[in-house]
Amino acid sequence: MNASIAHVTAEQAMHGMLELIRTTPSVAELTPEAMGERLGLPIKRLSTDHFGYAQPLSGGWAFSVERQKVGAVGPRIDLIFSPIGEDRPAATPICTPDFAHFTQELERMGFKRQSAHGEHGRWTYDAFDRPGQHVEVYPLVTEGEDASAACVHMVLVR
Repeated sequence: MNASIAHVTAEQAMHGMLELIRTTPSVAELTPEAMGERLGLPIKRLSTDHFGYAQPLSGGWAFSVERQKVGAVGPRIDLIFSPIGEDRPAATPICTPDFAHFTQELERMGFKRQSAHGEHGRWTYDAFDRPGQHVEVYPLVTEGEDASAACVHMVLVR
């Protein structure tokens, strides 16, 4: 996965992911070529069922997008924003669009929304469903901020 071929911003990666969701009826049939075209990225095949792209971003962040088989779940596409190194950088470089705007786009595409909560009622992610597709969007909420200020940490599509 070569960052010198294409360098995109977090915003471009998230808009590409929305376009991929909008135009991909089935993750199972997605090829590296189609994924690369829809995301605007040079997708690299790592194995028969595993392909993707990764690059550093500004502000101490990196992102990766990959399609792989995940146990009994089957094929899944993951878009993940990760801090580089041990420090927890400010989320500003990965927060456009923010969680609210990204998830509103999914609702505009006809997805039905449901929040998922973990232990002690802690909000873990919002799930979006429509026939043939399931999307989970995980928030990144920094200490002292409320959920309305959340950024997108991870998007899983199956």
